[in-house]
Amino acid sequence: MPLLAISQERTVTGTVISANDNSGLPGVNVLLKGTATGTITDIDGKFKVAVSGNDAVLVFTFVGFKNTEVLVGNQSEITVRLEE
Repeated sequence: MPLLAISQERTVTGTVISANDNSGLPGVNVLLKGTATGTITDIDGKFKVAVSGNDAVLVFTFVGFKNTEVLVGNQSEITVRLEE
């Protein structure tokens, strides 16, 4: 009997903040690396995105800030500090 690997999709939430003053950053692009799946942060810098598997990587981009990649692992809530 063959074994089937089923990736379990789950929702990851989080907040993107400025490394300068810890304020939430609205409008940050949050993309699941290697896909077209993504979202943007709300007015408080909060986001919610569906990922499949612990090896998922989220890419955070925002004009004037360094792009940042974060391995999701087993985290369900992530705080990301972007540097200018």
